[in-house]
Amino acid sequence: MVKVFVSNIISPESTHEAVRRLLNNAIYSTYKIDPATLIYAKTPSGKPYFSNCGTIKFNLSHSGEYAAAAISDTPVGVDIERIRPIKSGITERYLRDILQDDTDIAVIEAWCKRESYGKFIGEGFLKADFSKPHYIEILHEIPEYIIAVCTGEKAEIEFMKI
Repeated sequence: MVKVFVSNIISPESTHEAVRRLLNNAIYSTYKIDPATLIYAKTPSGKPYFSNCGTIKFNLSHSGEYAAAAISDTPVGVDIERIRPIKSGITERYLRDILQDDTDIAVIEAWCKRESYGKFIGEGFLKADFSKPHYIEILHEIPEYIIAVCTGEKAEIEFMKI
């Protein structure tokens, strides 16, 4: 199972503070673990993990006025993006192979797929070639936003807006 938590970024908190607040809430509500006991670290390519707890996998994202955190017992990638126009050059260069059509929604869905997959494999957007087995779920739970969750195989996704 993957749990996806989404929250508004509360002014004056930074996006970093918002995703950490959301992650702490997700950790405590799911595992009943004090998040202060977990050591937050990043791989050389930037994928976050807990260096003292290998069983909890997570990923973070933010866009516009929202932050998102996905937690699971298996590797996970998440991306949230506000629906907006993307420059055609970016679309052509990075999304051509996975784009269904050129509407803003389709472009943002393709962006979220690529971003969540890149986070899932721990290599980022530019190295997201979709070569490893994966499953991506698109969520339309927040008006004017797209959320993509990538896992190694199809998983039940529980969505919570807090």
